[in-house]
Amino acid sequence: MIVVSRVEKTGIAYSYPPSTPSPEWFPELSENCAVCGDRVHSVRLGSPACLGCIVFFRRAIINVSKYKCLKDGDCLINYEFRSSCRACRLQKCLQVGMKQSAVKRRDCLGPRKVTPPTAASTPPVVQRKPESYIIQNLVKIQDRHFEEHRDQSVSEFRRATVSDVNKVLKWSINNAIEWASQFSPFQLIMNEDQKCVISEYGFAFLVVDQAFRTISETPNGCWYLQNGTYLNSDYLYGLTDEAAKFSNSSIRKHSEFVKSLEKTIKIPFEIMDIDTFEIAALKSLLLVSPSFPKWTIFADYQEKMVSLKNKCLNELMEYLQLNYPDTFMERYGQLILLLGNIRCAVKLVYNQTKVSDLFNAYKFDLYVRSFILT
Repeated sequence: MIVVSRVEKTGIAYSYPPSTPSPEWFPELSENCAVCGDRVHSVRLGSPACLGCIVFFRRAIINVSKYKCLKDGDCLINYEFRSSCRACRLQKCLQVGMKQSAVKRRDCLGPRKVTPPTAASTPPVVQRKPESYIIQNLVKIQDRHFEEHRDQSVSEFRRATVSDVNKVLKWSINNAIEWASQFSPFQLIMNEDQKCVISEYGFAFLVVDQAFRTISETPNGCWYLQNGTYLNSDYLYGLTDEAAKFSNSSIRKHSEFVKSLEKTIKIPFEIMDIDTFEIAALKSLLLVSPSFPKWTIFADYQEKMVSLKNKCLNELMEYLQLNYPDTFMERYGQLILLLGNIRCAVKLVYNQTKVSDLFNAYKFDLYVRSFILT
C-alpha cells in the first residue's frame, strides 16, 4: 500500500518531520544566507549561503556567465526576488565574500558523507501546502530534496551499481509521493490509483533530477545519478577487466540508453540553462497534465485538475516574464515541449528495466519493485 493516506473531506493535516542536518556538516545553520536571507547550507565558498545561491554562483563562475542588469544595477536581492536579476545576484554574491577561487570543477556544493539511507528511503509523511503560490512552495521542497541527495552522495567518483540505482529510484518515488501530495486530487484518489500515478511520476523525478544534476557537474560525458554515481555511454568505463565481461548486445543497449537520455533531456536542459523554478514547474505540470497508464484516474476531479494546471501555467508565465522579459514567450514554449521529452525519457528508463543488468527490476527491493511492476 502506498504510504500517503487519503485526505477525508474534512481535511486532515499531515506532519512532515523537519530535516535536521547535523551541525557537524552544516556550520552556522542558524545564520541566514548573506545573499538572499534563506537558510544557510554551507560556508565553503567564503560566505554563508543557501543551496540555491551556491548553485547559482558555482554555475555562473564555471560557465563564465556574463549577465546584464536591465535597471541600474541595484536590484533588490532577497529570498522572494533572488531570481529577478542574475546580474545583481552575482554582484551581491561577490560583495558578501563568495570567492571565485573556492569554486572547483568537481565542487559538489557540500560534503559527500555516506549516511544510513533511512531518511531518504523511509516513505515520507507529508503535509499539504496551501494551493496559492503552488510552484514557489514546491521550490522549497525541491531545495530540501536536492540537499538530502547531496548529503547522501558517495564520497568517490565511481560507476553506478544496481544498489545505487535501487537507492535513487527509492528517493525518486518518495520525492514524487511528497510532491504529488501537495495537490488535493492526488490525496483524494484510492491508494491503488495513487500507486499507478507514482509508477510513472516517480520515473519522471528520476530523469529530471538526474539531468539537472548532470548539467551542474563538470562536463565529462557522464550521466549522474542523484547520489553522485554515474553512467557512461561507454559501458566498460569505470569497470575492471575482471568485471567487464558482458555481451555486445548489453554494451550496445547501455550505450544507446545513456546517449538517448542525454539527447532527450540533458542537452535541452543545458542549452536553456534551466533553473530550479522551471524544474519545479515541469514536475508540477507532469502531474496535472497526466499521461498515466489509467487515464481516468482523476476523472472525478477533472475540474480541479484543469484549475491546477492553469494556475501552474500562469505562475510559470509570470515568472518567465519577470526573469526573461526578452525571450519569455519562446522560453515558455520550449518548457512546454520539454514535457514530451521527459515522458520519452521515462519510457527509456522503463524499457531499460527489461533489458539491463543495472536496471533489472527483479534485482531491486520489494518497495521499488512494487511500483515498477505495477
